[in-house]
Amino acid sequence: MTDSMLPIIRQMHEADDDRARGAILLAVSDAVLMKYRPVFEDACRRARFDLGLQYIDVRRAAWGAVRNADGTHKNPLFEDARAAMAAFAAGEGEP
Repeated sequence: MTDSMLPIIRQMHEADDDRARGAILLAVSDAVLMKYRPVFEDACRRARFDLGLQYIDVRRAAWGAVRNADGTHKNPLFEDARAAMAAFAAGEGEP
C-alpha cells in the first residue's frame, strides 16, 4: 500500500508543536491550502492550535481580497497576520 498523502500534509500531522505547525502554514502554497484547507484546519483543531485556525481564516480572506494597483493588499490585516505567524514560528511570543 502506498502513501498518497502530500508531504506537507504529513508534516502538519506529525509536527512536534505549534511553532512547527505555524512554520508549515507559512510555507504551504495557496493552491495546496485552498484544496486541502479542511485537512489543515482539522490538524489545527486536533492540536488546539487556535492561532493556526485564525491564520488560515486570514489567508482564505486574502485570496479574494481586492488589491492595490501594485498588487499589495489594501487591508494591512493580511500582512500583520503573516508577520505575527512568522514571529511565533520563529520562537518570538505566544499564540
